[in-house]
Amino acid sequence: MAVLPYNYDDGKIVLLPAKASVVFVKGGMVKDDAAGYIDVCVAGDGVTVRFVAAQTITAAATDGATLVPCWPTTGVRFIADTDADPAQTDVGTLCDIATGSTLDPDASADDIFFIEKILGPVADRKVLGFFSQANET
Repeated sequence: MAVLPYNYDDGKIVLLPAKASVVFVKGGMVKDDAAGYIDVCVAGDGVTVRFVAAQTITAAATDGATLVPCWPTTGVRFIADTDADPAQTDVGTLCDIATGSTLDPDASADDIFFIEKILGPVADRKVLGFFSQANET
């Protein structure tokens, strides 16, 4: 399961320093850890998702020793996996993170991702949309 760019030009990947000993999964949402490193997102973070990991990689045991290739999220539409079958009523709404690489189409406390449409059969659990500014406090 993952969040992958739908409309993205080649060569737009950036390398970001990782927090120590974190496992990044291709298509996983990442966040700033407030110490200058990236970490994986989890449900309830309530942070703006500015990057998505472009490669599966395990960070070294030292902060910043590993550079993780990431796609910036600004201005990019993404195909995202959901943790449950999306409903047509989810289209046009904001949803939250379920795991580091899936969305919860039924939750809207943090309003992380805007769902534009459902892709394929509902049972495929894929939506198209974009990341929004989270309700950060």
